[in-house]
Amino acid sequence: MVEPLELGRFISTCRKEKNLTQKQLGEELGVTDRAVSKWENGKSFPDISLIEPLCQILDISVGEFMLGKRIEPEHYQEETEKAWIASLDEPLLYKIQMIIYILGIAAVAVLQVPLFSHGPMCVNIICWAVWGALFFAAYYLDKKIPERKLRYSNPWIEGVFSVIYFLCYMLWFFLRKDEWGTLPMSEQMSLWAIIVVGLIVGVCVRVFLARKKRRSAV
Repeated sequence: MVEPLELGRFISTCRKEKNLTQKQLGEELGVTDRAVSKWENGKSFPDISLIEPLCQILDISVGEFMLGKRIEPEHYQEETEKAWIASLDEPLLYKIQMIIYILGIAAVAVLQVPLFSHGPMCVNIICWAVWGALFFAAYYLDKKIPERKLRYSNPWIEGVFSVIYFLCYMLWFFLRKDEWGTLPMSEQMSLWAIIVVGLIVGVCVRVFLARKKRRSAV
């Protein structure tokens, strides 16, 4: 969202282009000229119910209003998309980051079918197509959504998804290691100890890096 003062200047410019006084604009919108003056000086923001009629009077689009500037028709979609992305708040950015992680996990899971199964060719082709779509969606969101350092700075999200990724890998490992059950109990316990320690270290590293990124992102 544009800064109030910048938006106020834009409203003032558009009003003058229409040869309207603050009082005339206020009368058309059902507000006082003092309210219009506050908008133009960046001291207040028009009520959301007034945005559409205000845009109609000033002959601008809602997208131009939100950006506080005129937009060339060929750049309208690009500029409004940038405005929408810039308006994302911190909780929503974290939710998007979780979606990116989930898409990545789903892509890895789907990839197991064509790589390790002996199913029909059509099933493998479908799985490859789904994998490509999931991978592209995750990559696109990660590159397109701003504040990448901030998105990777939530210790809880990074810690939880580290555990999930690790468990997915271990599930894949155990399903394909038939000799695991033939190992002596002592060796199995040793391997479990190594796995648990590795998990703890991995989570701690991710959490530490997340906290470090958060300090530098703030």
